[in-house]
Amino acid sequence: MMFVPVCRVRSLVRCIFALAFTFSSAGAHVGTAIAAGAESPASRPLSDSIGFAHDQPVLDPGTGRTVSSEETGDLGLTRIVPTYDRTGLLWGRRYDPDARFWSGPRPAIVVMHGGGGMNVRYLERARWWADQGYVALVLDSFGSRGIPENWLTFNRFGGNMRAADAVAAVRYLRGRDGVDLTRIHVSGGSQGGWAVLRTLTANAPWSAEAAATIASGIAWYPVCNRTEDGAVPLGPFTRPVLFLEGTGDTATPPEVCADLASEPGNRAAVYAEATHAFDFRGPPRQHAFWHYPMRYDPLSTARALAEAIAWTEGHRIAADGR
Repeated sequence: MMFVPVCRVRSLVRCIFALAFTFSSAGAHVGTAIAAGAESPASRPLSDSIGFAHDQPVLDPGTGRTVSSEETGDLGLTRIVPTYDRTGLLWGRRYDPDARFWSGPRPAIVVMHGGGGMNVRYLERARWWADQGYVALVLDSFGSRGIPENWLTFNRFGGNMRAADAVAAVRYLRGRDGVDLTRIHVSGGSQGGWAVLRTLTANAPWSAEAAATIASGIAWYPVCNRTEDGAVPLGPFTRPVLFLEGTGDTATPPEVCADLASEPGNRAAVYAEATHAFDFRGPPRQHAFWHYPMRYDPLSTARALAEAIAWTEGHRIAADGR
């Protein structure tokens, strides 16, 4: 489901990478995904001045998608989205609004999963957007590449790769009939929120395309780490971003994102006592790997969804590209 807690000291980051190798040697399910991303930035070619290459290969066409530990049953995903470098196909699922109630070109949104990979809750969110009249596309960045989840912050399956996937998903939507090309948005939570921020950060390889094709971003309790070893740059942003956060979030505290959220054009809605993943239905629980608390908050969820739809309805790409 979600992502890594904020690391405030470099020594902790080094400990995290050490833990990755420990879990890998133990053969744990989560450890398999962690170990896949435990190499240093210097061991990979760079996509820009800082960070890992964004063009991580996808599985061969004859290989099935790798499922996450959070999946229950068949999610109905298919290979539909050409990758950013057009060398393969990403798995995903598109939801279209009911034509009986919605006519004309419709707005669209890309839904990005968190560090736990795909699960049914992302499909539920996409269906919610379709019920609001949006073409909604859920993208599986991890399963498309043979990993179930990725709980480390800065590795080759992180922000650069996922930002490139978001841009690829927007390209796909722009090629569909019935999509309003001025109203395509990207949304994600935790690591998915971090991917949204990276997608819209200026001076990345895809920045010009993202600025010209994405109307806005929505970052639910995003990872805003920018100073640790291997971190990719975040901000300033080429398009407006809505931050949806909670004061009870000990994994990605709102104060870490405060300077980014305060940039002109952005907005932060912070909900009292809401934890990480406050919008995911289920009993109160702790994250299986990082042990931070998660608690479904229906009131904060309803308020955040109202913020989200008001935000997307209020943002589009103007004729002059602004």
